[in-house]
Amino acid sequence: MKTDGFLPRHRAIECFHQKGNKLFGIKFKISPVIFEKKINFSEYREYIFPLSYLMDSGMLVKIKTSTSFEERVSILTDYFEKIIDQYSGSLKPIEIVSQILAHCENNRDFITPVEDFAKQYNISSRTLQRYFETATSISTKTAIQIMRIRKATEHLATDPDTFNSADYGYYDHSHFYKHLKSFLQKNTLKKLQPHLRLLEKLHGK
Repeated sequence: MKTDGFLPRHRAIECFHQKGNKLFGIKFKISPVIFEKKINFSEYREYIFPLSYLMDSGMLVKIKTSTSFEERVSILTDYFEKIIDQYSGSLKPIEIVSQILAHCENNRDFITPVEDFAKQYNISSRTLQRYFETATSISTKTAIQIMRIRKATEHLATDPDTFNSADYGYYDHSHFYKHLKSFLQKNTLKKLQPHLRLLEKLHGK
């Protein structure tokens, strides 16, 4: 990649590090950029597009010319916090999406029906769906399931001895394994065969 890029969070990207690479990424559940820009996420389904038009050009220059990682973090933290403070309380849909995602992550609640979440906020399921598509580019269910598999996989990778698929709402290990494979692309599946075999062994225990 020779220039800046904007990639919706539901798309995978693989980076092969080599000498001379300069990578700096930011991961948001909901990017503050949507406070100021109306984005049609359908335009970002297949390719990586320039980031320049989504951020102030002067800010991009500051980031690129900063001398350290810590300085870049400080610049961007100040930039995004000002946006969040400016629009705090004025965007109800984003607040609702943020609260639901925080609830799911903090409570490992990945099985509550979308209809129940909608009732909590006195809105229809269709309205909640629209909120999620505006804020995250994907549906309510898809966003929650992506969070679910990421949290479960992170737990399995970092502390396999305490991992229990039931803690993430899976019926059993095979249910988790099937869900994990559904999120992997064909090329990625080939590279992960040794790891998948480990999962299969765990399932066999």
